[in-house]
Amino acid sequence: NPQIVENYRGGDIALGIGDEVLSPVMFPVLHQLLGQTLITTDGKTLLGADDKAGIAEIMTALAVLQQKKIPHGDIRVAFTPDEEVGKGAKHFDVDAFDARWAYTVDGGGVGELEFENFNAASVNIKIVGNNVHPGTAKGVMVNALSLAARIHAEVPADESPEMTEGYEGFYHLASMKGTVERADMHYIIRDFDRKQFEARKRKMMEIAKKVGKGLHPDCYIELVIEDSYYNMREKVVEHPHILD
Repeated sequence: NPQIVENYRGGDIALGIGDEVLSPVMFPVLHQLLGQTLITTDGKTLLGADDKAGIAEIMTALAVLQQKKIPHGDIRVAFTPDEEVGKGAKHFDVDAFDARWAYTVDGGGVGELEFENFNAASVNIKIVGNNVHPGTAKGVMVNALSLAARIHAEVPADESPEMTEGYEGFYHLASMKGTVERADMHYIIRDFDRKQFEARKRKMMEIAKKVGKGLHPDCYIELVIEDSYYNMREKVVEHPHILD
């Protein structure tokens, strides 16, 4: 549900009725938008403006090229779903698209062209413990939640999203749930540097092995790492003309 703010004059923008606001303190980019018309959510739902605005901009650009008879080469456009879960290109038919180079239109700053990104991987950890009555638990109980806490304690605390910036990579515990008998943890790993990226994955494997050492045979820690995508800079620098 959008709300229109015409001729933005600065300060907080109330998102509907309530205490939710869009503040230049949290989002300094608002200082660059004085006098412009802004579209925000009314606070009840996500606006989804990045995708909607992107589609509108692309289709408008195509219309302008056609209506104003601007000379151009062949142009191919495709829209993919599932961007936020990292599966947007999984079923994309590159051969059928038939283009040598492609550019993603996303929510960056005006006039900004990005040619590098994090290397990315997901880490899913399954922890199986052993639950017995607490009164007779000594030497028998294996608390999966305690093992999960030990795993996270081994992850470098100063290498999390809230402690890093710029080109610094990180480990991010995105979710954790469980009981004494079973716990599940989901991390994402990000790093611009491929060697550091591989080292971070090895670190997670070493942590799981360390915490799982000496467990009862019926208890275990299972770790699955899947690469999501790689830094496109590695390919782009081989063809610098696509940035010209």
